[in-house]
Amino acid sequence: MRTLVFILTICIIFSGCVEENKNTQSNESVSQDSVNITPENQSSAALFSKEGTVPEIEVISFLSIYMHDNNEIANGYFFNWDNVPGNESLRLISYLKNNLNIIWVDDAQITKINDNETIRAFTSKNSLEFTLKNNKTEILVTIDSHPWYNWEIRKEKSKILVYGPDKIYKSVPNITKRNYLVYDLAIKNNGSKNLDFKLSELHIRDGDQIFNTTIFDPYSLYEKRPYLEVLSTSKKETKIDDTTLSPGQTINGSFIFQVNSPYNESFLLMYNETSITSASFEKSIEALRTAERYNYSITFGIPPFNTVYSNNSFEPDLEEYPYIWPNWVNRSVFEFLNKADSKNLAKSSLEDIPQTEAIYALKVIPERNITSILEKDTTSSYQENYFIVVDDTEEELINTSLIGKIAILNNQTYKLYSDESDIPQMNFSNAIIVRISYFNDYNRARFSLVDQDLILDDKMNIVVAKLRRVQAMS
Repeated sequence: MRTLVFILTICIIFSGCVEENKNTQSNESVSQDSVNITPENQSSAALFSKEGTVPEIEVISFLSIYMHDNNEIANGYFFNWDNVPGNESLRLISYLKNNLNIIWVDDAQITKINDNETIRAFTSKNSLEFTLKNNKTEILVTIDSHPWYNWEIRKEKSKILVYGPDKIYKSVPNITKRNYLVYDLAIKNNGSKNLDFKLSELHIRDGDQIFNTTIFDPYSLYEKRPYLEVLSTSKKETKIDDTTLSPGQTINGSFIFQVNSPYNESFLLMYNETSITSASFEKSIEALRTAERYNYSITFGIPPFNTVYSNNSFEPDLEEYPYIWPNWVNRSVFEFLNKADSKNLAKSSLEDIPQTEAIYALKVIPERNITSILEKDTTSSYQENYFIVVDDTEEELINTSLIGKIAILNNQTYKLYSDESDIPQMNFSNAIIVRISYFNDYNRARFSLVDQDLILDDKMNIVVAKLRRVQAMS
């Protein structure tokens, strides 16, 4: 079955990136509330709206992103939300004019609207709006009705301090962690009357906590880290806001949630107060668990780590840190490197704090009938080989030229191919694709990059595994 169709909501049992028990993370950037879920709400009768329309929600793919760094804003704030309009209006105007070259603000009027949730600067021809989002944790900046920037907010003693896009960072002793879930959904009104879709009704529930959608754009990470395949090859879908669907109409888009810890089996993706369990979707989560727990030494024929002194190793000596690189990545490798980053950062002197950054992204594409091929680009002087996976509608799910190694399961053993090998064309029914990207930079002394593409059959066997890795030392 190519897609998963649910009525109103999807139940998620999500296994994504790991949140360590001892990790600390600021919850200021996560929107949380509570809702009451009763057995009556979960009955089939509750699946129908008052108008009798039944929306269908189709999961095209989902993406988990873990990020950490130890950067803190070093320069002053842009303006204090409570003082505009007011005694910091001139500060706002000066910043927009001198730092961002928005000249027309000299003649602008500045007001607060929408119950003080929006600051609006406008003339007869132009307008600029700052809108508080996600329980006052983010600001969406819009110029002439066009989204422009997502700006950062810091709260200090109930003050809302706004920082512009030209922030300057400094290294600090503590690591800040952020976790995001991204869903590519198709929502259809299959009823006979108009259906009002409200973005505020779509949320993730974890016990008494509610995580609403956020305006963070994960694909913008690709602009900073263009070598992350999972993000670079993901389509940047249309962001959907409140809208009315006519009978038979379908809208497609990505929905992003910031959560405390993606590694949580109690997550529910909900619309309004209704949730439904899906055995089919649980199969996709099982595939993700398999991908994260698998020992890829079996597929790629190399231990998980490489070090500058002892070369390939299953258990590297932490005394060699930071010069330890992953040969491939699974959950245990990811955990090891995260803990090593934290321990070594704690040993640093305050006068010389190293910078560290990590991104761990996993994308799951549910069951598809697919074909994988190796195609040579004869138009390029490099004559590169491309590993391409398409479904039965000819949609490209994987297209990468930087292969490195490919392992194919045959008679319960893996045969290893290089990107120059004659790799056979393969067809799989009801296959699940898991794509993994890992990036880590420690003090610009050790740079690591791993991209893995996995194809799992309907029995949860990893039938194809592709590896690309980059290891660098300054």
